[in-house]
Amino acid sequence: AGVRWRLRESADTTRSSWPALAEVDATVPGEVHPDLLASGTIPDPFDADNESLLAWIGRTDWTYAARFTWSGNGHRRHDLVAEGLDTVATVKLNGTIVGRTRNQHRGYRFEVTDLLVEGDNELVVDFEAPVNAAERLAEELGPRPHTNQPPFNSIRTMAANYARDRGPALAAPGPWATAGAGARAGGR
Repeated sequence: AGVRWRLRESADTTRSSWPALAEVDATVPGEVHPDLLASGTIPDPFDADNESLLAWIGRTDWTYAARFTWSGNGHRRHDLVAEGLDTVATVKLNGTIVGRTRNQHRGYRFEVTDLLVEGDNELVVDFEAPVNAAERLAEELGPRPHTNQPPFNSIRTMAANYARDRGPALAAPGPWATAGAGARAGGR
C-alpha cells in the first residue's frame, strides 16, 4: 500500500463566506484545488465566478501530512527527496524541521538519517499561502516591474497560477512533483 496523504488548513483563515474546512485526502503529486474539489469541499473553480469565490485558497496556509512505516536497511545515510514543492514550504520529519523551500522550479534533498525511527514516522509539509508569500517577498525585495496582481515575479513559482496569459487566478501550493510517494528515504 502507498503512503496516505492528508490536507488541511494550517492556520486560521479570515473569510466571511466560507466555513471551516475538515481535513481531506490528498493526492501527491498534486495541489490544493483538485484535492478540495475531489472531496466535495469546493465547487469547480473553472465554473461561473467560482475563481473569485475561491480566491481565499491562495491566501491560506496549507499542510500536507503523511504517516509511513520505516525499518532500517543498513545504509549509512537516508535522504528525503522532494522533486517539486510549490513554493514556500517548511518540511518536517517527526516534528523536526529538515528544510525550507522557496523555489518551485528545483528539487530538494534533505539528509534525515538521525530523524527516522523504526516503525511509524510522520512527514509534514507546511506551505505558506502563495499570494501572501508573493506580497511579503515583493515588500522585502522592493519594487520590481510587473503586470499582474499579486506580484508573482517576486516568488519562484509558475506564473500561470496568477492569471498570466489570460488563465484563471488559482494560486495554490502543493507537492506538484515527487520522488516516489511524495518523498523517499534513499540510502547509501
